[in-house]
Amino acid sequence: MPNNQINNRNTVKNIAVTIIFDGAALNRDEKIGGNIQSIKKLNVNGKLTSFISRPAMRHYLFNTLIRSASWKQAIVTGQGQVAQFDILQDDILNSEELDAFGYMFTMSGENSITRKAPVGLTKAVSLSSYEQDMAFYANHDLVQRANKQGLAITPNPFQREEHNAFYKASFTIDSKILGEDIWVVHANPNYDAKSKEMTIDISSDEKVSIIKKMSNIIKLDDNNYETENGNITIETISNSFKITFSLKEELKKQRIYHILEAINDGLVAHSSGEDNTIVPLFMIAAPVKVPSPVFHSYIDIIKNGNAISVIGISDCLKNSWIDGDVYIKDCERLKVEIENEKICRDWNKWLTKVGLKSN
Repeated sequence: MPNNQINNRNTVKNIAVTIIFDGAALNRDEKIGGNIQSIKKLNVNGKLTSFISRPAMRHYLFNTLIRSASWKQAIVTGQGQVAQFDILQDDILNSEELDAFGYMFTMSGENSITRKAPVGLTKAVSLSSYEQDMAFYANHDLVQRANKQGLAITPNPFQREEHNAFYKASFTIDSKILGEDIWVVHANPNYDAKSKEMTIDISSDEKVSIIKKMSNIIKLDDNNYETENGNITIETISNSFKITFSLKEELKKQRIYHILEAINDGLVAHSSGEDNTIVPLFMIAAPVKVPSPVFHSYIDIIKNGNAISVIGISDCLKNSWIDGDVYIKDCERLKVEIENEKICRDWNKWLTKVGLKSN
């Protein structure tokens, strides 16, 4: 890898974010008794709460990034009769989804190439208990229209468990992993200087080939190659070859910026034909030394008369993993009455301080 690329790696720190939003438990669970649509529930310290699952939150975040930042869906394959991302066609250099959310590509036997997701998410768990609310529904409008056409159709009644509450969720971004991926293969990748193509055999079985072809590759030297979006480095280790994919630093920063902007402004979330409002009423974010949701356990809400306040921020600020200014957003509904030299209230100024936006 060229020296300028090496020096520019990891200039962005890990990020931890915790949000509180006013939403509904629309992430449904299995049906009860045939026609009761249940919600996902969790016992938290003896209190029955509702929650939105981590896969659902991942889905909402990625769908938002598709619309807001023009991220593309990674190609899916049925390789090995398993629905999985196709790393023979995509990789972290050309796919934001594979870079941010990871993958597992299984091959014959128990062999696989796996990437840990640099973007971590928690469940979104309600901060108030589920009180067994349930609503009755039926398709009356459609039946009435059918009856007017002379059709003898009756309504199909069903019930839904319902819960509207404040929910808490956290996100982390591992800036060391994001923008970098490592494969270990048994065969030395082949480079054709005339066609500028690189061929990589990722199979662990020397009798079977699973080939990935990459185009528009420029050879810098015997071990380093350049692509439109980054670099590829090849090293010999024992009897294998280590291939490192490194995204350009400006693209890495751009992807982190897109993720944080989506979280800050709100996620597109639809379930059971209903919109959910995953828009942060409260948010705390900071660069951290390790990609851990360091704020999650501290943050909660407390009600004083008609006012609702966020608690736990003073405890958050004591955490030694914090490695820079702490961004805090509140609103009239969820006020934060605390001042500290570590706190930044200006979103754009905070993005500049963490190296994701120019002055």
